[in-house]
Amino acid sequence: HVESIAPLCFSDSLDRRLDREPPFFFQKPTDAIADTAASKIVPYPPMTSSLHYEAELVVAIGTGGLRINKEEALDHVFGYAIGCDLTRRDLQSEAKKMGRPWA
Repeated sequence: HVESIAPLCFSDSLDRRLDREPPFFFQKPTDAIADTAASKIVPYPPMTSSLHYEAELVVAIGTGGLRINKEEALDHVFGYAIGCDLTRRDLQSEAKKMGRPWA
């Protein structure tokens, strides 16, 4: 339907709008967590030749809040853990060159 009514709405800019790349987003979904109790091996991910890692402090929030006083902030923390963040640097570099939100 877009093709049939677009000339009435967008003039000559329509071609650029329809030919652009699909939207891109960056996320770290909760199912990206590897269960190291089940296996000590994290498989090397596909589509990359440059996998980097870094240790991170993970803070699990137990209860939410709004305008929390500094003195009460730690009451909202459920617990802490150590995480290993894996990044596909070659894919990240390409995304940066394209202006995508992956810093």
